Amino acid sequence: MKKKIIILSILMLFASGCSTVRNSSYDAIVDEALANTNLSTNVSRPGYKYYLPLGLRLLKEEGSNEFISKNDTIYYLFIDYISYFNKKEDTYTENKNAIYSLKIKKNDLFGYLEIKNTENDKYFIEIMYNYAKIEVIVEKEKANEAIAYAMSILSSITYQDTVLTSLMGEDVLKSNEVEHNIFETAQTESDYLQIVEEYGQYEEDETVDPDFIRR
Repeated sequence: MKKKIIILSILMLFASGCSTVRNSSYDAIVDEALANTNLSTNVSRPGYKYYLPLGLRLLKEEGSNEFISKNDTIYYLFIDYISYFNKKEDTYTENKNAIYSLKIKKNDLFGYLEIKNTENDKYFIEIMYNYAKIEVIVEKEKANEAIAYAMSILSSITYQDTVLTSLMGEDVLKSNEVEHNIFETAQTESDYLQIVEEYGQYEEDETVDPDFIRR
């Protein structure tokens, strides 16, 4: 419970504009999320569950692809349960050409955080962890908040092996073909920008009750 309160406090401080939290290092935000193992899931899908922080809202669900918003910021979430079943191993090498590049590792779970500039001088953030990935484009000053939200979601994902096997079948789950390769970083010219263009003006002030499980 104490760890849950810590990360929720970080997100509340973002909303209040606390300069100390706003200036926290990216790796410190990642470490804080990894240390928190007590987040309750409030979104349920066939085969997996995750925690959607208060203030975020689901825009659209397309299979293992989900589009989440906070005001005019769009988060693209992809769940790679095929790599999860195949127990694909870490292949990421830190990118010296990126604005920021971090290899993430905790016990058997791994991933990366990478930040690049977009053509209009915003930050294109990619975070892969726990066999899932979030991409988001934000202004520089919103990067810390975006990383905190994304890591809360990714680190909370819980897979349900029996359900996934029943839904997809063993032949599909053993396939090496996935719709979106989360083990390779994307370019800012990727299809994600089309998502932002489609939903970029979408504003939503409805929040999610953390005690409510969506199905």
